[in-house]
Amino acid sequence: MLKYIWLYFRRRPGRILVFIFVVALGVAVSIVLSSIFLSFGETRSRISKINENWITVQYLSDTGRKEEIDDSLKEIFADVSGISDVIQVDIAYLGYNLFGSARANFPVYGIKQTDIARILQLSQSYIVDGRIFSPKTNEIMVSDSFLKASGVGIGLVYEEIFETASTGLYNVVAALKGPSVFGIGPSEISGGKGAYGFIVLSERGFSIAVESELRSRIAGEELKVGVQGPISSRENIERSYSGYYLGVLLCNLCVALVFIIGLTMLNSVSIRERKKEYGILAAIGHSPASLGARLFFESVYQCAAGWIIGLFAGRILVSYLETRFFEPNGLFVGDIFVSTIWTLVIPAVTVVFTQVLIGSHLSRDLVGLLKSSEKKKGILKNRFKNISLPWLRFPLRSDGYRSLFVNIIVFALLVTLFGSLLSSLTDTIRDSGRFFDSCSYVQTTESGDIELPEEIVSRSRAVLPASLLNLDVKLIFGTTEIFIPVVSSKDSELVPTLVGGTSENAFYVSKGLFDLINSGEVNGYGNSSPVVLPSLYGLSGIVVEEEVAAEGLLIFHAGDDLVEEIRLFASEAGVVEVVDRRSFEAKILKESQFMNLITSIIIYLQFFVVVIIAIVTVTRIVLGRRKELAIRNIIGQGRGEIALLLFGELILVLFSGATIGFLLGTMSWSIFGAFFLSGVYISSFVAAKVFLRIFIMILIVLFSGLAMERYLISRQDPLSIIER
Repeated sequence: MLKYIWLYFRRRPGRILVFIFVVALGVAVSIVLSSIFLSFGETRSRISKINENWITVQYLSDTGRKEEIDDSLKEIFADVSGISDVIQVDIAYLGYNLFGSARANFPVYGIKQTDIARILQLSQSYIVDGRIFSPKTNEIMVSDSFLKASGVGIGLVYEEIFETASTGLYNVVAALKGPSVFGIGPSEISGGKGAYGFIVLSERGFSIAVESELRSRIAGEELKVGVQGPISSRENIERSYSGYYLGVLLCNLCVALVFIIGLTMLNSVSIRERKKEYGILAAIGHSPASLGARLFFESVYQCAAGWIIGLFAGRILVSYLETRFFEPNGLFVGDIFVSTIWTLVIPAVTVVFTQVLIGSHLSRDLVGLLKSSEKKKGILKNRFKNISLPWLRFPLRSDGYRSLFVNIIVFALLVTLFGSLLSSLTDTIRDSGRFFDSCSYVQTTESGDIELPEEIVSRSRAVLPASLLNLDVKLIFGTTEIFIPVVSSKDSELVPTLVGGTSENAFYVSKGLFDLINSGEVNGYGNSSPVVLPSLYGLSGIVVEEEVAAEGLLIFHAGDDLVEEIRLFASEAGVVEVVDRRSFEAKILKESQFMNLITSIIIYLQFFVVVIIAIVTVTRIVLGRRKELAIRNIIGQGRGEIALLLFGELILVLFSGATIGFLLGTMSWSIFGAFFLSGVYISSFVAAKVFLRIFIMILIVLFSGLAMERYLISRQDPLSIIER
């Protein structure tokens, strides 16, 4: 058996090596993509893991600590056995950016300086850079991974606006390192509005029992207090990993689809070329079952070699990405053992599909098998027998281009599907900020605190007091916010989009936002009845009320772009929030960078497979038609003319396959959207962007095939070919 495989390898080393390489590439890419997904789960688990060291008892308050709740909790602590100590804390929450896929909140504990050493010892953490925070300041010490994820360094101010418990500016003075992600700051870090509570320390071996007892006692007292400890920590970790394992599975299935189709097409080329070999083996006494077993083990050995190489390559790539991608983005590498097992799908299914192809050929009798090796048979053989253009006859009547044709269809379909998916995500965020393309909103706690410089006022079209209404809109993954300005009826005349008069207590919206509101997928607008205003575009709106409790200023730009100048003024004046065009550009980057990464990897993988299939197909076609090419050369056709004929065949195959794939992808996207994306805003038909991407990549494949054709044709000697 091995001797037979070795002889085939010596005869066709390039084809076997290409097959092994493609298997290894698919396995390695699956491992890398899985590691990206699992790094998010591992990072979330590091955030939850802090509650394995102690039990956090906390409650939310807008007016600082509540003595009645604190007294009740202290009485409960005194009655629960197994508690070794209790530390009073304030808790703020900061957002951890998981490379644009989501945000995970982690706690910053406000404690006394005398408790710092104890907290660090219990959490197995230590200070790697910086200094201890000062009492009664906004200074914090946070995990170094958070600093990397947020792009903040020691000595810089971190501004957290959309956090869970508190708002404000934090001065980062030190970086912590350890198995958990958390922060430490001075007492009253919440600034009077946030979370308050206690860190409960238990005796060794009593943490789970203490957490259960605290939950039971607090529920009995009917206190609105949360308890987080080892039990909830494990639940959060399992929940995080279960979601990301689902992402790993779906991602691996997409990668497997790309490579299984490509590998099956490569095998189909090999099987068709070896029909005569199979017939000869059958003639000397090999039964179909014996041949099937021989070819089965041949496929198994090749796939096994590719899988093993892919495992090593994947591990090396993950180690490289850990230092160049994960750590610089504040992510931790998760356990990729399960995803490694899932990569067996690629070689296993390829072997099964190959056996199906082999079985259809070996089921014939000996004479039929030998005769089929000389036939050029295709789906359209009889239909185009007398076609008027001779150079079209071969691609339409032969199955020589089938592998390339099928892969081009799959490639165009995937580009269309993933391109549409990515566009629908980014378009929703981009169009939710259409109103702020030519204006900026600055907000503070009191509108009277804002006094714009004369230079900005003189270059502005209008400056009027306003507030913001926040609406939640459904995305493909999660939700996003739409900011709706609220202005008074007196000032509404200064709003450029409200030309022609307005009514008091009116809610003007664009057509896109109106449709979403009617579908019931928008929350936060109250009982107002929306009115469509043709001058509003995308997902935008404006509320006109008789009187407005203004919390900021709405600044309409005249001709100049004042975005940067307004932002500079806001940072110097200590403005809490600025909403402008740049706000949504940053939001698009954060919300879509992960989906953009995954989409690009899958699309370019399929593109790479298509290029390999194209080169293999062109090589096979040219070498299989050497006699025809020699005769064409002898009767006077030049090599350039022959190359042009083959170029025409490639154009026909590539563009017909791309057209079919694009139409199938568009149809699939429409069906997918109708069933699974109900209530999700899609701003425009994304065919133009997707079509351009397909067209450019098809041109690259086309010219790659043309270069291979010209190289092979230039090496053909007509006389030697005819003599053979």
